[in-house]
Amino acid sequence: MQLLALAFMVAATCLGVDAGRFITYPSHIRTKRDAYIVEFESHIPSTHVSRFHAMPDIIVKRHYTNAFNGISVATTKGLDPVHLANTEGVLRVWPVRYHYAFSPSPSSAQLNSTESYLHRMTGVQKTFEDLGLNGKGVKIGIVDSGVDYNHPDLGGCWKTKGCPWQYGKDFIGDKFSMSDADPIIEPNPTPMDCDGHGTHVSGIIAARGSQVHGVAPGATLGMYRVFSCTKDDVLSTADDIILQGIEAAYADGHDIINISLGGGAWPEEPLSVACSKIVEQGVVVVAALGNDGAGGLHTAAAPAVGHGVISVGSVDNWNITGNPGYITTAQDTKTIILSTPGSALNPFVFSSDVPVVAPVDKEGSILGCSNYTEDLSGKVALIARGTCTFNEKARNALQAGAIGVLCYNNAPGFTSPAIDKSIDIPFVIITEEDGKSVADDIAKGPVSIKAPKDEYKVFPSTTGGQISPFSSYGPSPELELVPLISAPGGNIWSTYPLKLGKYASLSGTSMATPYISGAIALLKQAHPKLTVDEIRTLLVASAKPITDATTGLSSSPYQSGAGLVDVYESIKSRAQIDPVALSINNTKMRPIQGYSELKDLGTVRWTARTITIKNTDSKKSVRVYHRDTVANSLSKYLANGTYTYTPRTWPVNTKSVPKSTLPQVYVQSADETISAGKTGEVTVFIVAPKGLKDSENWYYGGFINLDLQWDGEEKRSSYVVPYAGYNGDYTIQNVLSPSSEGLPALVDMNLTAIEDPSKLAIGGNTAAMVLFGIAIPSRQITLTLVNSGTGMSLGYLLDGYYEYSGFTCPNCTATAGAALINGTVFTDEKLVDTINVPTGMYHVHLKALRPFGEIGNDEDYQIWDSADFYVL
Repeated sequence: MQLLALAFMVAATCLGVDAGRFITYPSHIRTKRDAYIVEFESHIPSTHVSRFHAMPDIIVKRHYTNAFNGISVATTKGLDPVHLANTEGVLRVWPVRYHYAFSPSPSSAQLNSTESYLHRMTGVQKTFEDLGLNGKGVKIGIVDSGVDYNHPDLGGCWKTKGCPWQYGKDFIGDKFSMSDADPIIEPNPTPMDCDGHGTHVSGIIAARGSQVHGVAPGATLGMYRVFSCTKDDVLSTADDIILQGIEAAYADGHDIINISLGGGAWPEEPLSVACSKIVEQGVVVVAALGNDGAGGLHTAAAPAVGHGVISVGSVDNWNITGNPGYITTAQDTKTIILSTPGSALNPFVFSSDVPVVAPVDKEGSILGCSNYTEDLSGKVALIARGTCTFNEKARNALQAGAIGVLCYNNAPGFTSPAIDKSIDIPFVIITEEDGKSVADDIAKGPVSIKAPKDEYKVFPSTTGGQISPFSSYGPSPELELVPLISAPGGNIWSTYPLKLGKYASLSGTSMATPYISGAIALLKQAHPKLTVDEIRTLLVASAKPITDATTGLSSSPYQSGAGLVDVYESIKSRAQIDPVALSINNTKMRPIQGYSELKDLGTVRWTARTITIKNTDSKKSVRVYHRDTVANSLSKYLANGTYTYTPRTWPVNTKSVPKSTLPQVYVQSADETISAGKTGEVTVFIVAPKGLKDSENWYYGGFINLDLQWDGEEKRSSYVVPYAGYNGDYTIQNVLSPSSEGLPALVDMNLTAIEDPSKLAIGGNTAAMVLFGIAIPSRQITLTLVNSGTGMSLGYLLDGYYEYSGFTCPNCTATAGAALINGTVFTDEKLVDTINVPTGMYHVHLKALRPFGEIGNDEDYQIWDSADFYVL
């Protein structure tokens, strides 16, 4: 059996929390050689760094004093990093980890009739028109890939009088590549963008042009460049560089820091720790949740999961703005929409008509996954998506002489491709509908296409306002509700470097995050004295839950948070709600206590919470009304028991199930009328859905709607508190992917499953691996080699000790966990000291700590033992 779906990649970041602890990363997480981040204990002063300056074989590279209490160091002469962890005053030591940028992602937009534009749907346009706000006086720091500040829509200036760009710095330069043994860091004088990601993000926040109008065009900006130019088709950076950017943004006094990047899964990540500390100091941090929605639940990334950070999910835009292509046949000319080119260096521009053909490759396929025998010189090739990569399709067309590629999607929707820069012909995606239509035209006669330069059109989308399929899901590893809120992030038209096309349509939570940052700037301009907590409260409580077009219920808070941002309602709010969200965690069976009216419900799964409501109107009292809105429940199992990464939703149709089986919210009001300037309370009893199978691991949720009516006013103002939790005892849930996924498994070095382990003999040139999937994040996973005769564990496998691991899935950033069996084991958790294993029969003992479990308590672990094999 070939495990084709599993790339040889490790799970998420592994971290630890014990004082003086050196954190071991598995070898397949890319780290910088002999480079470490050292975090000091909270009470240790920053002057503690002098001790490290005096140490031999250590070079202090960076000293963090604001967002992070610690340093980054480089070591020489093979210094054991454990020595760093054992130094007095050290809390943790991490290897410096490389990070990838969140790449632009597919969206499910379909072309059809619609008319709403995103600024009107989010209250931004109303804020412009009715309140005259534009973010003036608010400072926003952007930690990203840089900005093309010469772009006219972004001011066309850098740190001059009246320029929006008054702050910023380059921390990385153009030559950094994580493929290098010692990456080159040569910062430029200014943070000029050579990739486009940061310029696109900047435009969403503050563009002020005819093509793009940002959310807060009057804001003062700073760009802190932490990503280099794309190398080996990867835009990368490292923890210590990102920390520099975050520190500098904080030091420059920004009100808001925008972070459209991430990795790992836990609040204990270095970036999460830094962002949480900044929030504690009164600065708003807004972070992208991630683009791993294909993996379903638990795919949220750090630092968005950090405590106090505003985590952002994505919804699709109501319109697609892009370059048109004009298809001409003998009968007529029609317009199709073209995606952003696969490489910005090769725009899809043809000022006059060029022929379009639908070639078949040597295998007789329209997929273009093998060479072409016909000459495509001077022609644009129409190719179907599927089976092979975009690069393979483009390269085969190029070799046949094609001057461009139209690749049509293989499912309803739209996407933006990524193509190797060495392929010097334009490559764009078109919709499946357009592609099949053009193919039909070609079958009838000659077809040509014209695509003028710098021409843009707006095409409506039927998925506007729906959760983007790429948007990662919560919850956090310990069931905290993330994201907190959603904003437009699918098919967003924004500024792009002048050399790369000036404008582009991209998708990702990277695009939704700056939308929220801009919205907060408007809120901050309207109410300058708001605290971070008050901003979070107003923003989240005023959001609008998103209706799932398929089920008719609201989308789960684990997808959408409180819903779509409405900045106008946030600004006009006269109430502050606390908490902003209810993370329920476990929901166990027990009789309801404390609310006699519910005694007839008997033994159910329930929780009780208190919500406080502050009436900020200085003159009028307010009456509180309440209702609840049920959201989709989510499971990782289909009705037939098959494990699924894309969550199954329940109910499919609310008419198909009794209302009593859905989640219910009962409100016991202590204060139904709240006087001006006073605070009242309501107690809510949340009852989990009934009748769902515990074996299917359901996550449920909904929204508590508080409708407030002030004295003398007919209209009620609606506020929302999202709630979500696990339907059962979360502490006993299995961590590992189910056996139906073929994991855990013993595999050879080609990732082929070993059918008969008893014939496996480890030694010499023969090695093997254990692959395993992680269904929910775990604080500790260990893989040890055990003598099958004595039952004694000899030590950890290479990559056999994981701490704070994240979720894995075949289509996620982290696809699987892996540990190497080669006859050598580590006798310590730091994976430093090794021994050779004596000859004999052995098996692998895998332990995964269940949620909220106690490290070292065997009853809190899920256990898997491999079959026996021989070690020579």
